[in-house]
Amino acid sequence: MGFAEAQAHLDELGVDAMKAMAPSTHRIEAILELLNHPEHSLPALHITGTNGKTSTARIAAGLLGATGLKVGTYTSPHLQSVTERISLGGDHLSEAEFGAVYDHLRPYLGVVEGELEERLTYFELLTAMFFLWAADAVDVVVVEVGLGGRWDATNVVRSSVSVVTNIGLDHTALLGEDRLTIAKEKSGIIKPDSTAVIGELDPGVLAVIRDEAEGVGAAMSLIERDFGVIENNIAVGGRFLSLRSSVREYEELYLPLHGSHQGTNAAVALEAVTRMFPETMLDDDVVGEGLATVKVAGRLESIRPNDEHAPTVVLDVAHNPDGMSALVSSLLGEFAFEGVIFVVGILADKDHVGMLAELARAEGRVVATSARTVRSIEPKEIRDAAEALGLSCEIKDDVDTALDHALRSAAPGEIVCVTGSHYVVGEARTALLP
Repeated sequence: MGFAEAQAHLDELGVDAMKAMAPSTHRIEAILELLNHPEHSLPALHITGTNGKTSTARIAAGLLGATGLKVGTYTSPHLQSVTERISLGGDHLSEAEFGAVYDHLRPYLGVVEGELEERLTYFELLTAMFFLWAADAVDVVVVEVGLGGRWDATNVVRSSVSVVTNIGLDHTALLGEDRLTIAKEKSGIIKPDSTAVIGELDPGVLAVIRDEAEGVGAAMSLIERDFGVIENNIAVGGRFLSLRSSVREYEELYLPLHGSHQGTNAAVALEAVTRMFPETMLDDDVVGEGLATVKVAGRLESIRPNDEHAPTVVLDVAHNPDGMSALVSSLLGEFAFEGVIFVVGILADKDHVGMLAELARAEGRVVATSARTVRSIEPKEIRDAAEALGLSCEIKDDVDTALDHALRSAAPGEIVCVTGSHYVVGEARTALLP
């Protein structure tokens, strides 16, 4: 058994099948009860939001790790291997370790699925594996919501601190057509007598989150009121920051991530960790070390191909208009280039017109493609929308071909940016970094 069987089982379940099911946590609750509730055994930081969840989770894990704690992190989706979703410190599990956790869980899974007469979903299975592994392997967990919040499988965790990074329009068919409805769904992760750390600024959205927090007796810590960013400047390979938590200020911090939005994510993560362990003062060295070691693949990740004449490739998983806006602003502000070729593939449930409208700000050219998933929209739809916005666009049927074409056709001074979905970035990253 092991990793091969785990991968086959997950492939059979299908990563998207759960989206057609009625929202419920009864399956994950049943398997965790049989496992004697490993999700209740560790201090937990729980993170939701429309954009920035994974980056915030990785930064928080870095800060916690710098204190000397063993940190388990659960994030999604993955780019190249499902093992990326479960990590210890900054490193994801090996295939052997992942397979061993699956083998441990498999007998319990058979019992629960027999009693329920239904199967756990792809995400529920992985969530159960994470909590089972973490109970014996780490001191604290950082858990990223998979989708939404209230009905997400991760919402079984008893978190002392919950984070809402921001609220935008994404997964609207499942979460709601407006930001207030989405905010209500996401703020469902806030637990009784906990602290909610909020990175959102919109007054209407904050009112919805405040109602949820007050309803369960949770305190709120708000960006720009209780914590925030003092300085957020470009540095070689990332950002140079000064941050303010609700306890104190920190200066001269280096974060090796591109994009001013990562400064905001760092402030949110720092406040969340501060609220999680208020009895522990995070000194300058701990915070400095914690931020300086953060790595987040596929977030304005710059890769230089082996060919010295090839252009720089930037990988970014932006998959909604807000994310694409942050990507374009960061490219224009932090990268030196004379032109940009966007290799773009988008999923069918996304606002592809809104995303391409943001790309038009960079006045680049587009290579439309499709990832290896039935959820991808046809490249022709991307081309039609791009051309309507005044963007030059050509079509290549798959990501490898599109990336190769972009690299070969790039003029001196141009860069290549692969974006639009995790699937597209994952395939491109595998081509560049097998």
